[in-house]
This record gives sequence, structure tokens and C-alpha cells, in this order.
Amino acid sequence: MRVLITGAAGQLAQALLSIVEVAANARLNTCSSSQRLLLDMLPEITECIAVDDSVKGFVKEQLDICCSESIQNAFDEFAPDVVINCAAYNAVDNAELEPVKAIAINEQGPKLLALACKARNLKLVHISTDFVFDGALSTAYTEQDLASPLSVYGQSKLNGERAIAEILGSDAMIIRTSWLYSCWGTNFVTTMQRLLATKERLAVIDDQTGSPTWCEALAVVIFKLIKQKSESEGSAASKMPATARRNDVASHLPNSAELYHYAAAESCTWFELTKQIKRQMYVIDSDNCASFTCELEPITSETWQSWHQARLATRPVQSALCAVKVNSQLMVSEHSMLAAPWQQQLQAMLQYQASLS
Repeated sequence: MRVLITGAAGQLAQALLSIVEVAANARLNTCSSSQRLLLDMLPEITECIAVDDSVKGFVKEQLDICCSESIQNAFDEFAPDVVINCAAYNAVDNAELEPVKAIAINEQGPKLLALACKARNLKLVHISTDFVFDGALSTAYTEQDLASPLSVYGQSKLNGERAIAEILGSDAMIIRTSWLYSCWGTNFVTTMQRLLATKERLAVIDDQTGSPTWCEALAVVIFKLIKQKSESEGSAASKMPATARRNDVASHLPNSAELYHYAAAESCTWFELTKQIKRQMYVIDSDNCASFTCELEPITSETWQSWHQARLATRPVQSALCAVKVNSQLMVSEHSMLAAPWQQQLQAMLQYQASLS
């Protein structure tokens, strides 16, 4: 199977490409110490990527999802069977100031990608967000819950989902995730690590709740879903009429596109996440972290807004995602890192990060 990844400069694409390399090295028994550690944490890596799979990432300069010609050229070059769309406009607050750009990348780009996949009979895996919800639900959101975005970013992502589902139907797989972090690039965890090491005081929002999720865990889930779908092609289940397979698809998505939520178990606020980052940093590297004097202060979203002149995007107060459906479908063990609470995934990521240095 040939898998093309868009947005290859981003953290999720980097995680996907990283575990492909780990799987290949594991078969050759040439893993580095950090790769062996990652395999210990996520042994499913070797199961979800086949020996003959070919995976290639394309950065924007190589494949611009907002340009049909660029998409066609990349498809001609690599001839994929499956496309994983990691390209996205993720600057939630900036989207309020430049909605045209956000809509182009999160809505129009995925539509062009879906049309190109449709023309070549390719499967498309599209990554979406917990910010399609308004936060009114007190429990973790399932695939059945109705989306109602509060921001330009959230609406553009939802519109992208709908466009893909309308064009590709069951050839589309949409995976919503929450509060992604990794040791690749800039994200909330790496930003807090830097600030905790350099600031004396740090104010963090404590009235927004979500499910912090490790990119490497999501990457494994993505590859497992692709493998499962590939193996089921031609089976009785895959030949069922669309109406027989739509009972687990949210009502706001047209056709029979497959929709999944994946996030770490349990939830927390940004402040609680930051406290855990600080605690785990000290556990992993007490010598270097002993000098950290940064004090953490919980604040409200309203207070945070008052410190900014520009109007910030409205975020859901609660956007935790329920991963029961995907974990059940993939038969994920309750002891697997894939089903672990966010605290355990965070600890694993920080340990893996430390092993790379």
C-alpha cells in the first residue's frame, strides 16, 4: 500500500513518518535506543505498518492542497492508494482575523483533495478537531453528538469534513482529535516546557477542558484504521449497503463517510495539564529542573481575553472526546498506551523526548 501524507512539516505528519521509520528499523533490528523505547511504549507500531507499505510526506511546497495542479502533480509522482491529510490552518485566534485563509486551507483545500481522490479512486483520511463542538455537553463528545462550532476555525474544519464526506462517502475517513502535542515542532506542551524554564510566574487558563493527546498514539491509530479498512475491502461487511453502515455516523455528515473520535482517556484543563508537565519534567530530569522557580496561576478565559486587545476566538469550555468507538473497533487493549489516560501519554512523550536528546 502506498500512503501519501500532506502537511509533512506539521507535528502529526512528523509522528506518522517517525513511526514508519521505527517499524522499518525494528524489522532490521537496527533501532536506536530512543526507537526501542518508543516500541516498548507503542508495540502496535510493528503491527500496523506492513513490510511492503510505502509512505511519503509532502510539505506545502511539494503539495499545496489549495491548488488542484499541485495535488495532481504530487499524485502523478507518488501514485498513492491512500492520502492522509494533515495539512490545516490551526491558528485558532488568527482565523478570526483572516477567515478567508482559514476557509481556503480547512474547507476548500480538503474539497479539492477529495475531488482528486475521487477521480483516482483513492481513500482519504482527514484529520479534524474537537473545536467543531460548542462545549455545552458535560460529558465527552461521541461521534453521534451534533457539531456546533463557536469559531471561524471550528466552522471551517466542520465544513471541510462535510465537503469530504459529500464527495467521497465511504472512501473517506474523518478522525477528530483533541489538544495534540508531541516532541516535534511547537505545541502547548513544548511551549510550556520553555516557559516553565524561563519564567518566574505563569498564568494558565483553568476553565477550558479537553483531552490532551500524544501525536504518536494518534499516528498508530490512523495506520491501524487504514490497515483494517484495507483488509476488509471485499469482505461481506464492506459490501453492505450504505444505509446499513450509517447508524454510527453523525447526522451532520452526508453519505456514509466513516467518522471517529480519538483522544487520550480522561480530561483536564490547560492549567491542570501545565501542572502535570511541570511535575513530570522534574521526575524525568530533577537535576536540571531543580532550579525552576516558576509559579503557576490559574485564570479564567475572561481574564485571558482582558489581557489582549484583539478579540480572541471563542473556545468550547468542554471539548473532551470519547474514543470508545475507535478503541473498540480496533480491539485496543485496556492496558495499551492507545487507551491510556492523558497523564500516562504525557509521561511517555516526555520520556521519549528526553531519550532523543
